[in-house]
Amino acid sequence: MQPPTEARLASQPPKLRGDEGDLYVRHHRDLQRAVAHAVNAPRELIEDACQNAWAVLLRRQPERPTIFGWLLVVATREAFRLSARERRHVRLEAMLPDGLWEAVIAEEFSIDDIFEARHALEILATLPDRQRADLTLQVAGFSYKEIAELTGGRTYTNVNKHLAKARARVRLARLNDAGRERRHRG
Repeated sequence: MQPPTEARLASQPPKLRGDEGDLYVRHHRDLQRAVAHAVNAPRELIEDACQNAWAVLLRRQPERPTIFGWLLVVATREAFRLSARERRHVRLEAMLPDGLWEAVIAEEFSIDDIFEARHALEILATLPDRQRADLTLQVAGFSYKEIAELTGGRTYTNVNKHLAKARARVRLARLNDAGRERRHRG
């Protein structure tokens, strides 16, 4: 059975109005300046935020009388989001100047470290797909909200539920391993 017409229309992206190129030419410099004034961030990050705002404009097609204000709000929020993410992820290149990396590079891994890493990957491989994907993204540093967006627009609660189940399974697997190890020794 075909869905009602209203539902079909709501799921289709809005049609382009044809003035998007003119809007970009007219507002892109002012938008970058305004966002740079509002957010203390590198120029590249400001440019990325503004480009994301233009992409959202193409998808959403907001009303035109207040388009610059709308773009400014979207780009500023995106710049804050990108800036917060940038602060969470420290770049190794920023930590030390060139030539000092030899002092920081760790020695070769011990065999115990390698076995422990492989065992952790084996435990991860036993998780259901959704739990494995969510846990992997969390370990990579993504927030619950970002995980929800990256995995199909799920809710915070849904992501939390899958992460809690994944952590419980990992804990259980580690407890089982510890029990086996004690029985093996004794």
